[in-house]
Amino acid sequence: MNNNEKKLHHLLHRTGFGPTPELIDRFSGMAIPDVQKEIFSDAEIIQDLTIIPRPDTNDKGEVRPLKVVVLVLKSQKEKELLNLAWIDRMAVAQAMLREKMTMFWHNHFATSANFGWLMQVQHNLLRKHALGNFATMLHEISKDPAMILWLNNQENKKDAPNENFAREVMELFTLGEGNGYSENDIKQAARAFTGWAVNKKGEFEFREKDHDDGEKELFGKKGNFGGEDIINMLLEKEQVSIFIARKIYKWFVNHEVDEERVDELAKKFRSSKYDISDLMQYIFSSSWFYDEENIGCNIVTPVELIVRLKKLCKLEVDDQQMLALQQVLGQTLFLPPNVAGWKPGRAWINSTSLVQRMHLPKAMLDSGTARLNKRPAFEEQNNGKPAADEKVKVKTEWKLLVDHFTKKSDAELTEAIIDFLILSPNDRIDRQLIEKNIDASNRERRVITTIAAVMQTPEFQIV
Repeated sequence: MNNNEKKLHHLLHRTGFGPTPELIDRFSGMAIPDVQKEIFSDAEIIQDLTIIPRPDTNDKGEVRPLKVVVLVLKSQKEKELLNLAWIDRMAVAQAMLREKMTMFWHNHFATSANFGWLMQVQHNLLRKHALGNFATMLHEISKDPAMILWLNNQENKKDAPNENFAREVMELFTLGEGNGYSENDIKQAARAFTGWAVNKKGEFEFREKDHDDGEKELFGKKGNFGGEDIINMLLEKEQVSIFIARKIYKWFVNHEVDEERVDELAKKFRSSKYDISDLMQYIFSSSWFYDEENIGCNIVTPVELIVRLKKLCKLEVDDQQMLALQQVLGQTLFLPPNVAGWKPGRAWINSTSLVQRMHLPKAMLDSGTARLNKRPAFEEQNNGKPAADEKVKVKTEWKLLVDHFTKKSDAELTEAIIDFLILSPNDRIDRQLIEKNIDASNRERRVITTIAAVMQTPEFQIV
């Protein structure tokens, strides 16, 4: 692989879900800046998910109380439908960068409210602003009904302030834990957000009777502040650009943070008044983004791994098994582990998930069966017994990949497949182990079994 090809593979991993035969055919021979332009042009496509129908309402457009109970009872199933639809969308979307950014913000504003419709509304809000303006997105997500319910602002009233949203908007969404705010700032901000609620139509509503309109003092300022004022005061702080830039650097460049680069990105972010697209274009066009230390250095997330396998081999399992697979690997969309979301890096790998990651390609051969060592969810007691293993029937289609390597001789094949699938240094790969797993009975079997053997290496998990 020459240097330009390596840069292209790196770019396709960071802006999407890795190279595929179609993407290589499309971009081969193009200069990297031209590839970037096409990727950002594709990302202008915004297509909402519309899986969950709008709830039935009365003549006033309100959801009846009994219907609300039904919606809560249905919410888990509806969030599963959203999960599956989004996985399928990511596997085929032309706007791969927008999907990738939507995943990033889905984690940043980690939410799992008990209303499928509202989660769909929030999901489409994040997709709309994924490459837009962070300040606009922060204002809108603060009034998002799913977020208000998830962080208990519905109960935030002047006579009984609830600090949950005020705390998380500082700690998780803008400044980072312990950076530039005090407990008193949180208490005062909570007062400013009183009265921000969700009405019976499932829409944001400002309830003046529940709002504390007294004077507040925070960040060294006094005034009769409302929620919008608090968000604007946060956005004035330099720390916001540093916090967001560092998080984006860890997800899109390198889990190991280079603070000088983060400062560089933060300044760029501030100068553009929080233009996300401008920041991402700056990252992908920077020479340091293509430095060796930033290529093949990040552990691929569980969802990225699943989507990559769907794009490469048309991986299919049934719906419940797809959800079980996500759980075993440690990332179930619309079900974050807590309000802080999933942590990137080594947290993705443990003794169970690594075995599952490396076993899956083997199961994909000949439409095999994968055994999932399913761990019980937090709320599942299972009478103290280990959860029963779950078997996953796997279907795949290898023709695209087989065709892609048609021109490679048997002698060239293994190295060509390693170059296509692996970005980390080649000298780490156990080629003897790969050769042991190759079935050379015919050309097609040779190609497929070589691909599966390379996918079983630890290096395949690093992009």
